Amino acid sequence: MEAVVFDLKSDLAHFRRPDTTSTQLTYPFISPTAVKGIAGAILGIEDFTTRDKIGIQLLHPVKTVSQQMSMLGKDSGSTFNRPTTVELVVKPFYRIYYAGDEYVRDLYRFLSKGRAVYPTYLGSAYALTKPVLQAYYEQVEPLREWSEPLRTRCVIPTRLVKEMKFEPERYYSRAGGFMLVYKGSREFEKSIDFVYERNGDAITFLPDKRQISDELQIVQIGDETVCLF
Repeated sequence: MEAVVFDLKSDLAHFRRPDTTSTQLTYPFISPTAVKGIAGAILGIEDFTTRDKIGIQLLHPVKTVSQQMSMLGKDSGSTFNRPTTVELVVKPFYRIYYAGDEYVRDLYRFLSKGRAVYPTYLGSAYALTKPVLQAYYEQVEPLREWSEPLRTRCVIPTRLVKEMKFEPERYYSRAGGFMLVYKGSREFEKSIDFVYERNGDAITFLPDKRQISDELQIVQIGDETVCLF
């Protein structure tokens, strides 16, 4: 499969958890479905679905704040201002590894020209971002064998972790309940949980080979070991 690498950066972001109502909580970093939504916006494909996979690297420490906002609501045809507490990700900065056999080359072509058909944003329209191309790889092969623990700066699906090596001055966290597969027509299936290092530092772990599949893979892209999902 091929792979294209690009960066996403903004002053703030909001990746709303679907299980929140009056207080709109956010995932701590960009979700897999949001990344693919950005790919679809770049390519100009509405209701974008794909079997391509992604990996996510944190290039800035994860930090969130809560902000009181006045949202526009509707009731029986009339509108009103509704105070709402929204949790925001501050200074989000991600490196995205997009790999597969469907849209990688088209995505690379658009990114190399700095083009996007639709606006790209980090979870909400007030968090605009401009994807910046970093690299393109014609051939990426999944890792199937390893003799020692792997080291990655990317987020890791918890199912892939058999054992972790904990290091001093690392801030390990777990984030759960991300939607994994977008089927189209606003339908989702499967969820995925992640382990990540809050400051974006590397994590050393021993993968569980039983969990390697078409859905979850580990690859080497350039100098980085990447978990794809």
